[in-house]
Amino acid sequence: MGRVLIAVLGLSLIIERATEKILYLVPARNRKLYAWLTSTVLGLLISFVFRFGLMRELGLTVSSEIANWLDYLVTGVLLAAGSEPIHSLVAVLAVKKEELQKRVKSV
Repeated sequence: MGRVLIAVLGLSLIIERATEKILYLVPARNRKLYAWLTSTVLGLLISFVFRFGLMRELGLTVSSEIANWLDYLVTGVLLAAGSEPIHSLVAVLAVKKEELQKRVKSV
């Protein structure tokens, strides 16, 4: 779990920094739109090219191709959102994973 958290936070920080560098080329009045577009494209690109899915890494998905693609899509959008929302989501998923593991052990 720690490895996944570090990877997600690291990737989201890389996307944030790359977006900041790219925005120097954009006029000030359009920066917000271009920041959103740039970070979303970078997040999705990283997620799909490297087949990095947050749910799969945490062991919370089924072995369906559609589920994998949705996992990549959600992960890409989360990477694009920045480091704070990702940290909150990973914390919630970690709690859910622990609950599921406790249920399995008690059965």
